[in-house]
Amino acid sequence: MSITRRLRRLGSTRTLEQIFDENEGRLVHKWMHYFDIYERHVAPYRGHSPKILEIGVSHGGSLDLWSTWFGRNAEIVGVDIDPRAAALARPGVTISVGDQGDPKFLDTLAAEHGPFDIIIDDGSHQPAHQILALKKLWPAIRPGGVFLVEDLHSNYWPEYGGDLGRPDTFVEFVKPLIDEMHAFHSRTSGFEPSDWTRTLGGIHVYDSIVVLDRVDRERPYHRMTGRPVFDTVYGADVDDFLDGDHKSEIEEMNQLHRRAIRGISSPITTSRKLVNRVRRR
Repeated sequence: MSITRRLRRLGSTRTLEQIFDENEGRLVHKWMHYFDIYERHVAPYRGHSPKILEIGVSHGGSLDLWSTWFGRNAEIVGVDIDPRAAALARPGVTISVGDQGDPKFLDTLAAEHGPFDIIIDDGSHQPAHQILALKKLWPAIRPGGVFLVEDLHSNYWPEYGGDLGRPDTFVEFVKPLIDEMHAFHSRTSGFEPSDWTRTLGGIHVYDSIVVLDRVDRERPYHRMTGRPVFDTVYGADVDDFLDGDHKSEIEEMNQLHRRAIRGISSPITTSRKLVNRVRRR
């Protein structure tokens, strides 16, 4: 068995952190607390055929990391502004050289290589570029996919265009998305569901990473099951609170309950009825 095949097979059983620790190949740089986050949000794609976009590949070590961890069926697209990155292309890994801060480049990237299951932004770390990439590439994620933005501590560094409380950082851009995600429940005039409301299923904020879940959402609805014990629900009269379907379900449950009670209290009568039914057949 070749070394490559052995590595791929081992990658199916090792954790991502183990693969990283045992790396003797191309250079890769990761904050160590990221590995638990990767395991939590993208591990379900292992053993399948995910299409992954990584913005910012540097020396290519992360491309090797993803290839080994996800397996041979993963399709990976790497993006970097450095033309030397083109040499990192190989079967299963496509390289696109371009500027993350260029809207036209991002449009072309989505059109030529999308849709994606996983997008990892580890690029320039400039807040303006992070916001632009999310806006441009969010429609290029398949429902059920995730968008990870890494190294958000740069949003607090002036040399990257960030600072605490600065309104144009990615961190500040994400905060109102929490409101957008809840717009279906709005009772405020003028606050209506948007494209974000219909496609954003969750926002997970960690130290230096934000993970956004891409979904197709319709207006949420709620139900109740079971029988009420008291005569009020959340301060309202039970009859006023429950809808017609639920009342019908409760009546059906009550009828079944009454039949069961009659059967238990009159076993002889119930047995005679069963015998008569059998005889009529």
